[in-house]
Amino acid sequence: MAYEPEVLCHCNPRRKAPRWISWSRANPGRRYYSCVNAMNGDRCGFVQWYDSPLPKFFSDLIGDLRDEVWRLRGQDNVPPVLVEQVEECRDQFVSVQPTVKDLQDQLKEKSAEITALKGNFEKVVFIVLVFVFGVVAGKLFAF
Repeated sequence: MAYEPEVLCHCNPRRKAPRWISWSRANPGRRYYSCVNAMNGDRCGFVQWYDSPLPKFFSDLIGDLRDEVWRLRGQDNVPPVLVEQVEECRDQFVSVQPTVKDLQDQLKEKSAEITALKGNFEKVVFIVLVFVFGVVAGKLFAF
């Protein structure tokens, strides 16, 4: 994408005009610059086309494709059997969720117990090592 100089609208103070895409029947897919407040309705009236007009054939084709996309998005294309399966899965999920929560709580408790036992094990190993080194050192220096 090449650098393009900014386009300013007629507002006071002048502001950078964003590039929009027209989806009107006469200009589908055609890009244009308009005031930043165009969506609010209090625009300054600035409009400047970025793209040149399309031939009527392409304009009609893009408009028809747009209408078909909007029609397909508006339809419920999901078969009722799939809707029922989704509802069953959702019900199973809701019924299993408390059990999962309980298992997660138990896992946290067991993890805390394991951490405590690891600490105790390390202490016992340290004490045994000190005792063994003490016995070995005592045997070596007893002669």
